[in-house]
Amino acid sequence: METEKLRLVECKSAEDALESLCHWFYEDRISVEGCDHVEPDKMPETYRKLLVHNEHMTETLSAHHGEEVDLQVLHSRTDGDLYSRNVLLTLPSDPEFVVEFGIMRMNLALVRDEVRREIEAGENPLGSILVRHNVLRRIEPRWYLKFDADSPMASHFGRDLDSPVFGRVGIIYCNDEPAIELLEVVRDNRIGT
Repeated sequence: METEKLRLVECKSAEDALESLCHWFYEDRISVEGCDHVEPDKMPETYRKLLVHNEHMTETLSAHHGEEVDLQVLHSRTDGDLYSRNVLLTLPSDPEFVVEFGIMRMNLALVRDEVRREIEAGENPLGSILVRHNVLRRIEPRWYLKFDADSPMASHFGRDLDSPVFGRVGIIYCNDEPAIELLEVVRDNRIGT
């Protein structure tokens, strides 16, 4: 089997990017069901604040929710230097409350061995690892997405979801090389708060 490669820089649409990122974890086109490309100015204000920036989501979500976030790796896969995983970020004060569902695909050859080991261990969010190890990086969101509340992607947030969730697809450049491709889908707040 040919080694997978990072491809987001080649994608021409949000749908192509989503399919590219999700193909290891979802069959057929399930990843794009109930999903639409959306311009940032069409998103609710809270989602714009959470998504439309060039910062790590780990830091943004921690600031928004007033506490650090915990990582739960659902699935991971390695193919040579290419590492991919889908994850949930939750709050320590409420581990059942999912604040982000994400998929990342990374070329591990572009980071130092100690960074690689920590990422593969799956114990800490990617953003906090890159910040702690002072990896030179640039975050470039490329597309923004809206997922219907009953879509397969939104199902990661639980059954009490009654409105769409929003996300972004982007690339993190490490030392000016496209190193990490991301899908980050967030929930703005708890029901009733």
